[in-house]
Amino acid sequence: MSHVPSRLCTVTLGARNVPRLRRFYRGLGWAELPEGDNGRAGFLLAGVLLVLYPLAEPAADAERGAAGAGGWSGITLTCAVDSSQQVDAAFAAAVAADATTVAGPADRPSGGRSAYIADPEGNRWEIAWEPLRGWLTTEASPAPGVLAEPPRHPADAESRPRESIGLEPPRRATAELLHHRGAPDEAVAAHLVAAGGSGPGWAAETLLCAARSARRDGRPEQAVDYLRRALAEPLRPSRRGGVLTELGTLEVTLGPAERASGIRHLAESVRLEPQSDVSVFKAANALGTALAARGQTSTALEVMEELAERFTGHPELACAVQGAAALIASHDGHSWLETVHRLRRLATGSPLPPAPAARALLAEFDSTSGQLTAAEAVAVAHEVTAQPLDPFSRTYVLASAATLAQWADELELADRLVADGMAGHRGPLVDPGYQSLLSVHAESLVMRGCYRELLEACHDWGILDCPPRPVPSGFDNAHLVAQAVIALTETDRIAEARQLAGTVAFDSSQGSWEWNEFLYARGLLSLAEGAPAAALDDLLECGRRQSARQVISPVVTPWRSAAADCQLLLGRPGAAVALAAEELETARRWGTPRCVGRAMRALGTATGSRAGLTMVGQAVDLLGTTADTTPELISALAAHGRMLSEAGHLTAARQALRSAARHAERIGADRLRTVAAEQLAAAGARRATACQTGAHALTSSERRICDLAAQGHSNPEIAALLRLALRTVETHLTNSFRKLGVRRRTELARQLLTDPAARAQ
Repeated sequence: MSHVPSRLCTVTLGARNVPRLRRFYRGLGWAELPEGDNGRAGFLLAGVLLVLYPLAEPAADAERGAAGAGGWSGITLTCAVDSSQQVDAAFAAAVAADATTVAGPADRPSGGRSAYIADPEGNRWEIAWEPLRGWLTTEASPAPGVLAEPPRHPADAESRPRESIGLEPPRRATAELLHHRGAPDEAVAAHLVAAGGSGPGWAAETLLCAARSARRDGRPEQAVDYLRRALAEPLRPSRRGGVLTELGTLEVTLGPAERASGIRHLAESVRLEPQSDVSVFKAANALGTALAARGQTSTALEVMEELAERFTGHPELACAVQGAAALIASHDGHSWLETVHRLRRLATGSPLPPAPAARALLAEFDSTSGQLTAAEAVAVAHEVTAQPLDPFSRTYVLASAATLAQWADELELADRLVADGMAGHRGPLVDPGYQSLLSVHAESLVMRGCYRELLEACHDWGILDCPPRPVPSGFDNAHLVAQAVIALTETDRIAEARQLAGTVAFDSSQGSWEWNEFLYARGLLSLAEGAPAAALDDLLECGRRQSARQVISPVVTPWRSAAADCQLLLGRPGAAVALAAEELETARRWGTPRCVGRAMRALGTATGSRAGLTMVGQAVDLLGTTADTTPELISALAAHGRMLSEAGHLTAARQALRSAARHAERIGADRLRTVAAEQLAAAGARRATACQTGAHALTSSERRICDLAAQGHSNPEIAALLRLALRTVETHLTNSFRKLGVRRRTELARQLLTDPAARAQ
C-alpha cells in the first residue's frame, strides 16, 4: 500500500462500553470530537485519530465486515485513500502481498467504501475512502475527510502565512490546519495547549471558547488547562483579569493540590490594573471564599476590608462587600460574632435604616439566638425583598431571606427566593451567596422528606462520586454533604452514608457553621447504625460549637432532641429529659409546629409513662396540622405507636404504626418505614398485602391522566383527549395526588420518574 498518500493515522477500537472508554481517553487529555452516528466517538492526539465503535452491536460488526471472520480483537488500523477505486486497488495489492481477506471492497451504509484485511500476524486493517463521512455530524464539525487531509506539500497552503509553513512545531501547525478548516474549538485548543507558547491572533478566543465548553460539560480539569494556556496569549488587562478570575475560581474547586494555584491567580486578578470595580469585586469575593475554605478566615476578611476601602465612593458595591464579608466570617465562630457586633453598631449609629443585606444577616443571628419568633423572621424576609435590590448585594439578600423563610417553615417562599437568586446570579459559583442558596435548597428538600430528589441533585454537584468530583457548584460545601448523609440515612442506604461521611476531612474549616451541620448529620447516621454513644459524642460536640456561636434555637440543628434519644438508649432518662425540655422551651419561643412537635416527641419519649404517652400524642396532633407529610410526623407516629403498644393499646398502636408506614412510603423514607413495619410486627399486626401509595397504586386510568398532566396538559385538554367528563378527570387527579403524596401538578413528573414502580411500568 505504498502508493497510499500520507494521511492522518486512524485507529479504531471496538469498545464494549463506549461511554467508559470516552471518559478514560477524555481523562488523558485527548481532544474529543463531536459524537458520531451509531454511537461512535473520536479523539485526536498528535496526528492520530482514535475512533471508538460499539463492539457489541450486530450492525457495527456487519459494517466492519467482521461477521463470519472470527476472532476480531476489537482493534482496527485504518488506511485512508482518495477514492473508491483506490480501495479496490489497495485491497488487491494487500492480498497479493499475502494478506488474509476479512471482507472484500464494498460500499458502506454510512457512505464511502471500505475493505478489511489481516496481516500475517492477524492484525486488522481497514482500507477506507472517506472513513469519517456520516460520523462528524454536528454543525461545528469539519466536512467529510477534512481531518484526514493535511497538506501534503507547502504549496497546498498558500493562503497561510509563510512563517507557519513547515517551520513551526507539528502541534501548532495541526492547530492552524484544524482552525482554518472549521474543527471544534476543543480539537484546536488541545493542540495549542500541547504546543505551548503564544499562538496566532485567534488562539486566545479559541482557548476561551474551549474552556467554556469543557466547563459546561462538567470537565473542569480540561477547562483549567485551556485557561492556563490562554494566559500565554497577549490579553488586555481587563480580559486578563477575567481569565485569572475564572481560572482561579475553577482551580480552588479541584482540591487541595490545585487550591494554592487558584488563590494565587485570584490574588493576581485583584491586584491587576486597570480593571473595573465590578471585576475586582468578583475576584476578591472568590478569593475571600477560597481563603476561608482553607481555614484562613482572618486573611479572607482582610481582603474584604481592603475592598471596602476601595469602594467607599460606590455605595452599592460597599454594601455587597459587607454582605460577602459576613458570609465569609461565618466560617469562623469568633469572626462571625465580631461581624454581627460590628453590623449592629453600624445599624444603631446611623440615622438611616440598615441596608437590606445587613438587616437580613442580623435577623439570621437574632433568629438563632432566640431573640426572634418565626413570624418576625418571615416579616424581615418579606421586608428586605420587597424593595428593589442592587445587582451586587442581590444574591446575599435573597440567600439570607430564603434562610429565614426556610427556618420558619415557609418553604414555598424559600423556594421562590432561591430560584430567583440562582436565576439572577452572575458571579462565580464559589460565591458565598450562591453557596448559601444551594444550602437552603438542599435543606428544604430534606425538611420535606424529598430525599431522592436531593440525592439526584447531589450527583450533579459531584458530591456522591467517590472521591467527590470537583464541581464548582458544590465547592467545599460541607453542608451539602451533611444533607446528602441525612438523605442516604433516611433512604436506608447506611453503608453509602458512612462512606460519604468518611470523605469529609477534619481540617482547619471545622470552625464553620457547615461543620456543625455535618456533626449533626453524622450523629444521626451513628444513631441509625445502632451506635448511640458515638452519635452522642458528635451531637454534644455540635451543641458545644453552636453554643459558642450563641446559637440557642433549634431552627438550625435540633441536636438536643437527637441527643436525648441517644441518652435514653444509653439508659440515662434523666439526661434525656433535661435535653428535650431545654429544646422544647426554645422551640416554643420560635413557634413553628415542626420545632415544637419534634421537641415534644423527644420529651414525651424520654418521660415515658402516661404523661409521656399523652405528650407524644399531642406532638402527633400538632405535626399533623401541617399540609405536607414531614419526617418529624412519621417519627412521632412511630413513637406513639410503640408507646401505645407497650401500654397494651394494641388496636390504637397498629393504627398509628400503619399511618407511619404509609407516610414513610409516600416520601421514600425507607428507614422509618422499616422501623414502623418492625414495630407493627411486634404489635401482632399481619403483614400488609398491597400498598395503597406510590405509582404502583395508581389505576390504569389514573396513570394515563397523570402522564398527560405531567406533560403540561390542562384538565379540559385531558378530558378531550381521553373523551372523559371533566369531573372524572378532576376526581382521578385528586386520588392520584393523594397516592403519590404530591400537591401540585409540577411535582407529578418527578414523582412518576423517581418512583421505582413508575419505572417498571
